[in-house]
Amino acid sequence: MNLQAVALDKVALLSYLLFLSATLPWWQFFGVLGANMLYQLSYVSRAVTPLSYPELRTLVAQARAYNVAHDITGILFYGEGNFAQVLEGEQAAVERLFERIQHDARHYDVTVITRVARLQRTYPQWGMAGHRLAEAQFAELVKYLPEESNRQPLAARLEAFVVESERL
Repeated sequence: MNLQAVALDKVALLSYLLFLSATLPWWQFFGVLGANMLYQLSYVSRAVTPLSYPELRTLVAQARAYNVAHDITGILFYGEGNFAQVLEGEQAAVERLFERIQHDARHYDVTVITRVARLQRTYPQWGMAGHRLAEAQFAELVKYLPEESNRQPLAARLEAFVVESERL
């Protein structure tokens, strides 16, 4: 590579960095999650025993109360003994909650789908929204979950699904 090409590469890199610094918050520009950076975690799991509708309503109400107190928002899907949940908020708060969730005896086989930084909340109005799904609906929901090779934001894939499910 000649010196002129190196100089052009440096100019292009500098231009790109200036563009990024003008358009991105500092924590994204430097690739670090800031203390107040929003964070989104999604996972799926299996219920140890099927939950009745009243049990599920109680679970969602408890989750909503905890989440509101800790500035966490999200959505929980339950169907045919399976859970899918998206949590969002400050990273430390979400990870503390997820630690509790992982040790909850009501479910097992907890599998993280995504852990991503977010610029804004996807579910700002929901301390915790709950949706009960029929077996066919949950099977359809699984199609919306990102594969290893396709990590698009889970929330965007689930938005279309919310309309057809029963809100708790």
